[in-house]
Amino acid sequence: MGSDESYVLEAIRAGYSVLGFSDHGPWPYQDGFSSHIRMDISLFPDYLNSIRALREKYKGQIEILIGLESEYYPEHHSWLLEQVEEQGLDFLILGSHFDRPDEELYFGGLRTAQEYDRYAKHTIKGMESGAFQALAHPELFMLNAVKFDEDCESVSRDLIQAAKALDLPLEYNLSGLYPISWRNGLGYPNPDFWKIAAREGATAIIGLDAHDPRRFQDTDKYDEAVKFLDGLGIKRIDTLKTPISTQ
Repeated sequence: MGSDESYVLEAIRAGYSVLGFSDHGPWPYQDGFSSHIRMDISLFPDYLNSIRALREKYKGQIEILIGLESEYYPEHHSWLLEQVEEQGLDFLILGSHFDRPDEELYFGGLRTAQEYDRYAKHTIKGMESGAFQALAHPELFMLNAVKFDEDCESVSRDLIQAAKALDLPLEYNLSGLYPISWRNGLGYPNPDFWKIAAREGATAIIGLDAHDPRRFQDTDKYDEAVKFLDGLGIKRIDTLKTPISTQ
């Protein structure tokens, strides 16, 4: 919702000094598949050119970073790393929504322990690839969970321990603090998940997940997140590590 420039203007108005664009990254599908949650690859140059122009236009007012929220698809991973180098991307966030390019199983629609395990194993492999600077909405698998049971706890611990070992921050995603019609269960951010993160010594980065530029003005949600994370003693970071590893 809104133009790219509207996000920049609202971020400046809200007092942000750094703004990272991280649209859902495209993929070079070979079979004509079209995803409903990410830009088509034909739009990728426009995305890059728009942000580059805004970075130049607002230089001195705000630092603008160019990134992607991307899946980990082994069959396309080399292509993604090529884009990092060729296009000069500043950061990649692992948004683990699917483990196959055909989007056969949405990780936000899981219901069984076996599906939870599938999410955890694939997501940890993505984290271990070394290409990503943070894991977006790690509790995505709990969108339909009605309670934080042993299965939720086990998967949460596996993800958190992997993030800790890799020194990879976990995103405390603010979009879950708003009414969400598509969330049927616990969703995110989940306090039980973050209590485990605190015990394991994981690191957090707060993400607005702003699909509407007006989100920048709602600083109360950000302050609420800071208070919650600080209360648990979780170390917070404000900027992602660069450069991206392409090894």
